[in-house]
Amino acid sequence: MADMIPQLKPAVLLVDDSPLILDLLQDVLEDSGYRVLRTESGRDVPAILVQDQVAVVFCDILLPGINGVEVLRQIKQQSPEVQVVIISGHQSFDTAREVLRERALDFLVKPFGAVEVLGAAQQGFSAYYAAVNQKNARNEAQRRMADLVLLKQIGETASAGNDLQGLFEAILDSIVDSAGVEIASLMIAGDDNRLRISAARGLSEEIAKSVVVEPGEGISGHVFLMREPVLIQNVSFDERFESLVGGDRYKNQSLLSVPILYRDEALGVINVNNKRSGDSFDAEDQSLLMAIAHQVSLAIENFKLVTNLRQQTRTLERTNADLVKLNLARTRLVCNLSHELKTPLTSIMGFVDLVLTFYEKLSEADLMDYLGQAREEGVRLEGLITGMLRLFSIESEREPWKWKAFNLGWSISETFQYHGRRIERAKLKVVVEIAEDLPDIYGDSEKLGIALNALLDNAVKFNREEGRISIIAERRMVDGLEYAYLQIQNDGVTIPPEAKTTIFDSYTQLGDINTEKPHGVGVGLSLVRVVVEKMKGRVFLEKKDGEGASFGLLLPSEESYGALRD
Repeated sequence: MADMIPQLKPAVLLVDDSPLILDLLQDVLEDSGYRVLRTESGRDVPAILVQDQVAVVFCDILLPGINGVEVLRQIKQQSPEVQVVIISGHQSFDTAREVLRERALDFLVKPFGAVEVLGAAQQGFSAYYAAVNQKNARNEAQRRMADLVLLKQIGETASAGNDLQGLFEAILDSIVDSAGVEIASLMIAGDDNRLRISAARGLSEEIAKSVVVEPGEGISGHVFLMREPVLIQNVSFDERFESLVGGDRYKNQSLLSVPILYRDEALGVINVNNKRSGDSFDAEDQSLLMAIAHQVSLAIENFKLVTNLRQQTRTLERTNADLVKLNLARTRLVCNLSHELKTPLTSIMGFVDLVLTFYEKLSEADLMDYLGQAREEGVRLEGLITGMLRLFSIESEREPWKWKAFNLGWSISETFQYHGRRIERAKLKVVVEIAEDLPDIYGDSEKLGIALNALLDNAVKFNREEGRISIIAERRMVDGLEYAYLQIQNDGVTIPPEAKTTIFDSYTQLGDINTEKPHGVGVGLSLVRVVVEKMKGRVFLEKKDGEGASFGLLLPSEESYGALRD
């Protein structure tokens, strides 16, 4: 392997068509420890400079096919740091001025002695090393400037970008261009702490999508687990990772992998291999990639922070909207509450005044009728107040619950008995269908009775005269769980589709308080929702053909309630 060949010191190249001169120069230089190369043709020089490292060239001015000045020009164009000493058999001021103008180091005239040759060689090597060091410093400065520009670009991208995947792609493109690599990948740890490729260059789409690496597995898993970079200059001589193979993936035998760290927490790994130049990765490459990895970690955390802030902002906006809506609903409640409570109270006072004023003139039947209507209005008033108080109590979880399994059919029957007189007065048709296999439900029967009472109260209150009330109760399986399904329909006011998500909110009423008088105080359906959800059930508005409204309830059996609770 090339890495195992010992590096030879730079040589002195002799170019002269006279073997005698070549022998003379070679003896002098080799006796002083210089490594010597020689050729009789100036046309061989470019190939020799490519194949070997040459510091100084001694070249005759007169050569067959090409003169020494042209060889000098070719050398300076191909390898400017190589120093050239021109040899001539004639003392010529014009020739000396020409070769020095073409950047020759010196001009020696034959015959010359060993002291002149060695002096020129020593001066040439000093100039060569100075030129090489200057070239390396210039290249290093350019590289560092390019690295700084790259990091600045990545930093700006990381700060401005709100698309994390787009950011990964842009950073990987920058790495490929700046580091000059054929293969690069950016792997991010998921919630299961396993690494997956988020962006890649030089890998097939199939590999990029299928690779999953456990912590500690392979090079990437090792870097992720140990939180330390791995730089391998030759995979053939590195015994740490037995799974490494050759082929196109590691054709340069060198690779580099660095962790993406944020406050000592490993977030992922960046991998690069196969430099286009064929060189191995070095410490400078590692430093650059570590700096890029740091920018990636900041970008990831910045993205998480921005995403979290946006989520919190949306939550606050929703909360604020809910508060505004609740405040509006409470305002509607206050505006409507006086009427709803005053109406039955006015009726009660009116019937009592009639009885007191015309007591002696009223028949026993009229007296009983007035007292009955006063009592009915009193019951209505009590129901409004009780409904609000129970809603407040249940919502604040101060209401005690008596949990047990009970039959839904009995609760439906008791609710109809409570509203029987109102149903008869409104001449409503009632259809009740209760399935024989209806399961017992689990909850508080008294509180479910309050919810059913509110639903049936709506079905009566919003129904048209001689309308229809339909009750269906049957067994249903939903998501593998057993429920009692209850449907309550009426032929009255149709609830618009846009009210589907708000009809069960507290103090929500149909109708615009500015243009029409809404019914009720908006606690009935809210009370239904609170009770049903406490029993792990669901209440929802269903689509109904024709006019009217349809409400559906899913109430879990005792076994289903246990599964939902757990």
